[in-house]
Amino acid sequence: MKVNVTARAINRTTKEPITEERVEQINTETEEIFKKCVTSNDVKKVYESFWNDLNPNSREFIVVSNVVAVT
Repeated sequence: MKVNVTARAINRTTKEPITEERVEQINTETEEIFKKCVTSNDVKKVYESFWNDLNPNSREFIVVSNVVAVT
């Protein structure tokens, strides 16, 4: 499954966006960390978890606003 993930960085202190939204295409069949994803919600959870757990002390966290299947 290929999906477009729309996400942005949010300031941990103010909870204000600090980047514009960006779209990244994910292929769950070829990208190892997404191989167990079955639904769009699975992709959202893995994507946010990867970026936010990567550096839990950063001044920002990542929020996914949309996951859309690519046909």
